Amino acid sequence: MTSHDGRSAWPYQRLVTAALVFLAATALSTLTLLAVRWVAGPPANTAAGGDGLGFVRIDKPARPLSLPSLRGHETIDLAKLAGKPIVMNFWSSMCPPCKEETPAITRVARALGGKVNFLGVDSADLQYRAIDFVTKYKVPYQIAVDASGSTTDSYGVLDLPVTLFLSPSGKTVLGENFGALTSHELRVILRRLYHVS
Repeated sequence: MTSHDGRSAWPYQRLVTAALVFLAATALSTLTLLAVRWVAGPPANTAAGGDGLGFVRIDKPARPLSLPSLRGHETIDLAKLAGKPIVMNFWSSMCPPCKEETPAITRVARALGGKVNFLGVDSADLQYRAIDFVTKYKVPYQIAVDASGSTTDSYGVLDLPVTLFLSPSGKTVLGENFGALTSHELRVILRRLYHVS
């Protein structure tokens, strides 16, 4: 097939066909994403009414945790922390946001004076670096060592830091915060989840 000026029309038709196929694929992808979002339902509420804390309320069973302590020879067992709300923070000395977050968590833990049990989980780290880290920031709560990162993985933690908020029984995860917390953000979450201030 040739155009009125003698040139072949096939390249033009191929270009139009390719553009139409691309547009159809884009439309189908958009519809698929909208359908998935509709099936999944609305996003979870944040603890501070949508102010971007990175926090979501959830309700799922907590996995058992039994890990060696960074500071001694004992084993830290999640079940032994039951009786008070539990804040479990996954971190590493090699994680830059953890260096911002740890002083904030430390301040709140000290200020609460034992109303909440805090637990740090040092993930896939070098022990001497972790010890230097907790010494530098004067971390007052227990630190469990997850040297292989397997416990961190079992909790679905893909990036650090992540903080989980557990029920006083230690059997249910009530909330999860992705990214570094400030003292203010942590206090807001504790107040809303546990009525602790």
